[in-house]
Amino acid sequence: MASRSPLPPGLGIEIDRSVRLADEGHLLLGGCPPRAVRLAPGQVSALIRWLSGAVPAGAAEGLLARDLIRSGLAHPRPLPLAPGRTADVAVVGQAGPTALGTTLDHLAEFHPDLRPVVVGATGACAWTARRRGARVVPGPSGGAEARAVALRACSAEFVALVESGARPAAGWLDTALGHFADPLVAAVVPRVLTERPRFLGHLRRSVAAVADHGAGPDRGADPGPVLPWGHGTPDQACAGASGSDDPLRPVPVLVVRRSVADLDPGLGPAAVLDLLWRLAGDGWSVRYEPRSRVRMPPTTDMGAYLRACFTSGAVAGPLARRYGGWASGPELSWAGAAVLVLAASGRPGAALLVGALGGAVVAEEVSGRARAPLPEALRLTGLDLARTARAGARAARTGWWPVAVTAAVAGVAAGGRGPAASRRTPGSRRAGRIAAAAGAALVLPHLAAWRRGRGASLAGPVTWTVLGVAGDAARSLGTWWGMARALSAAPLVPRPRPVAVAGTAPSGGTPERSAVTGVQRGALVIVSRR
Repeated sequence: MASRSPLPPGLGIEIDRSVRLADEGHLLLGGCPPRAVRLAPGQVSALIRWLSGAVPAGAAEGLLARDLIRSGLAHPRPLPLAPGRTADVAVVGQAGPTALGTTLDHLAEFHPDLRPVVVGATGACAWTARRRGARVVPGPSGGAEARAVALRACSAEFVALVESGARPAAGWLDTALGHFADPLVAAVVPRVLTERPRFLGHLRRSVAAVADHGAGPDRGADPGPVLPWGHGTPDQACAGASGSDDPLRPVPVLVVRRSVADLDPGLGPAAVLDLLWRLAGDGWSVRYEPRSRVRMPPTTDMGAYLRACFTSGAVAGPLARRYGGWASGPELSWAGAAVLVLAASGRPGAALLVGALGGAVVAEEVSGRARAPLPEALRLTGLDLARTARAGARAARTGWWPVAVTAAVAGVAAGGRGPAASRRTPGSRRAGRIAAAAGAALVLPHLAAWRRGRGASLAGPVTWTVLGVAGDAARSLGTWWGMARALSAAPLVPRPRPVAVAGTAPSGGTPERSAVTGVQRGALVIVSRR
């Protein structure tokens, strides 16, 4: 794949929400790891026009737009569907005739010219599908095998894989297809929102709220690239606003370029993530588009919630074995990793010192090489430290959960057996600090999520935290189970990254010709939930 070709004519871009403009627009600050890009005067003028809704004009502006997208500082703005552009339909699987009928009815409402293809429907589900004019294809009832059958059954250039029971919103497919005006885009992941449960008891409503936050498919309100393990590649970097999201979230809805959709059913629940990560690793662009929206039924059963958490952790082992990486845990700078290790070992003073030193290195890199104002450099440093803390807490909760719980319990026990607080030994005080750090990593993220209002009206802080910790335990168990089957501890090992990236934006250059051609047609596939 050509990694540096201009953005196609007509496509616009938008700056990532976390990016700040400084020095009268000559400096862009944001991204993950922290990035500082200094623009030339002509590039500043182009950027101002783009922010006003204009599109890049000419090869030079197209190259600049492509570079900003690749660096995670900007995102493409999809084109509206061209007049006369049609989409074929393919539908796969079922989750019962009622759920399948709901999905088909929504598709017929927004896309009356499309004929879905349903895979694996039998009995009442097959009758429901045929009654609504869908084409039924024999195959498995769901999962990766059903998706593979769907891709073979489709003949259109684009295929949308949607789980049965989904309620596509108006314009969801048009928005997703708009990204394929760029010939380097291989797949688009729409935003999947969970419907609010109604007429349920307190516990089931609480489970639905916590499951949506901890094990649901929603990747947030910010667009961004979908990258292997959520880490940047040599050609693509993480966006600042969405770079800390959980990369192992399920993908129940996907729009993909069929010619490159080589799905491996043998990976089971990890097959879709494996496909997207392979495409990104090969130089293709895989986009997450929150403006393309689909709603799914909520998870209200405690067992289903814990199984979803377990599955989210279990896919890490097979993916690590497939990619052969020695490190696929959180992406951390050397300073960030050292801070987390020192904090976890009960040395908060040393952790603060190393954090200050690492922050100084980031600030010097940003303010020195890109000539960024010191306040902006310090702000970028603070955001990076906060992102590191969140990544460390997530690793402790989802991978190192048994170790963190053991440390917390052992620290509390050691403190309880010690003498009076004023005469405690250094060892008991250090054990108390370790217990406090482990407990904070296990509990505080859930309290913070509840405080932000995600389900606060459905569950109290204690219920929310207890259910969240239970989900963490299930996911950690799944992670260790997947590692044991894959014989790889890679999901627990942090991946090193640069402390910061700073410099000037490239200009000029000869655009490389892409070997990928544009497409005019699309297809839709519905896949049932297992």
